[in-house]
Amino acid sequence: MRKLIISFYILYVLIITYFSLTPIEHNISESIWDKAAHFISYLFLVMIVKKVHIRFNYLTCVIICCSYSFILECIQYFIPDRMFDVLDMLANVLGAFLGTLLYYFIIEKYIGKCSEVTANAVE
Repeated sequence: MRKLIISFYILYVLIITYFSLTPIEHNISESIWDKAAHFISYLFLVMIVKKVHIRFNYLTCVIICCSYSFILECIQYFIPDRMFDVLDMLANVLGAFLGTLLYYFIIEKYIGKCSEVTANAVE
């Protein structure tokens, strides 16, 4: 199962990298949906990073995702028809923070408590 999660992690990072660095042949209208895509992709990325890198604390996972986002945005500056966008960075950072909170409250607290209750019920 761990190999499957790691494979998904690598594939997900490659997909984000591809879509972030591929030159755009048409103009994308700056809309709320563009920022929502950034937000959602980094929301899930930080969850996957935390799941794969179990020993990392939450702040480290957020820093890794935000650094990755910043590097991709800087590279976009040198790609034709792409540009560094502060609002994209903001959407990425907010997605990473919310993803961390969701992971903590849902995975760690709720699911962790459910598994403890199940384990105690079996005993």
